[in-house]
Amino acid sequence: MSKRVTSAFSIDKWEGKPADWHGAQLQRTEAAKTFTGDLAGTSALEAVMLGVGENVSAYVAVERMEVEFDGLKGSFCLLHAATANGDENEMKLTIIPGSGTGDLVGLTGTAVVLPGHEFALEYDL
Repeated sequence: MSKRVTSAFSIDKWEGKPADWHGAQLQRTEAAKTFTGDLAGTSALEAVMLGVGENVSAYVAVERMEVEFDGLKGSFCLLHAATANGDENEMKLTIIPGSGTGDLVGLTGTAVVLPGHEFALEYDL
């Protein structure tokens, strides 16, 4: 049975570097976050973000999380894939299989970003 932990997070670093791309705005972004709550720790994120027109965008990213929750400590990588088209938004965050270290070896699951910089992880171990 899956378990769920939640956390607030803050963005400590956000650096975007524009890239030359025909027909759209492309940016490579590096970010760092701090998580506090049931899940506590830090993360580093590398993303490629694409803007196409006024309200259309997409991004893919890998986020390495160094965290502790439910008495477990270790790291794992989270794959981000998101699109936005006006009011239609889709975001999928998935733990990359085999990326867990320490107590998190074998970790699987998904995550969601909630309003107000809240984060929820549903996991199996």
